[in-house]
Amino acid sequence: MIAMDYRFCELTAADPKLAGEIIAIEQEAFGIGGMNEWFLPPFIRYGRVFVLLDQDAVVAAAEYMRCYSDPFQVYLFGFAVRKDYRSRGLGKLMLERSLECLYRDGFREVSLTVDPANEAAVNLYTSFGFRQKSFYRNEYGLGRDRLLLVLELPPEESYDGG
Repeated sequence: MIAMDYRFCELTAADPKLAGEIIAIEQEAFGIGGMNEWFLPPFIRYGRVFVLLDQDAVVAAAEYMRCYSDPFQVYLFGFAVRKDYRSRGLGKLMLERSLECLYRDGFREVSLTVDPANEAAVNLYTSFGFRQKSFYRNEYGLGRDRLLLVLELPPEESYDGG
């Protein structure tokens, strides 16, 4: 079972080795739009950063920030699985575990933006119940459109994960 083979955890302090691995995964997935050495430490201190480890190596990462205008909403800033670990269900595991943590901490809405052409990501998010709320044309420059997807977390008594 996947859950037995990988360790999920939240980073609470910047570890240079893990930080370098997270940045490499993000850069591999998003290029200059990925997490970098300037953004990651504040995300660890003031946001939420989750990782999936194979032994001691980061194979997936997710970074969340709280919405300033709604303290019960978070935004998924970055989500990536290392290229050589894709197609193993790790994105699903990572999303499920991180959403469980956010839910337990009282968050009620999660939003994110995704490239509409990234079918694998769109399918993963919609399989968890994310729904399109908006479309941002040229969000990151000419031809770099994004879908805004939102997930309403269910009432506490009915939540059982993804």
